[in-house]
Amino acid sequence: MLTEEEFLSVISDYIRKKRLENNISCEKLAEMCDMDYSSVNLIENKKQNPRSYSLYKILANLDMDIASQIKKEEIPKTLQEKLFAKLSSMNEYQLKSLIKLLSLFDIRFR
Repeated sequence: MLTEEEFLSVISDYIRKKRLENNISCEKLAEMCDMDYSSVNLIENKKQNPRSYSLYKILANLDMDIASQIKKEEIPKTLQEKLFAKLSSMNEYQLKSLIKLLSLFDIRFR
């Protein structure tokens, strides 16, 4: 079972990922959900735990199945598996930024 902090992290990351996949701005998602932009932004940034109805509105508007995502996160993983899972969920911009950061440490990629 996930802790409350882990649950919030999974929810927040998944909401942001789905929103970006659908090319929806945070402002637009807030409008679609009839919520304040700041509330959606705080949820995505793991600063606010969403109320159940707010979470329902976000999930419904992004056509998300959060149950399957949570089940994936509940499976114990080795550190290497966690790293690969995190890398596979990153978008192209995030990967390029990570590679740029790692290059500062003189790490080479093929």
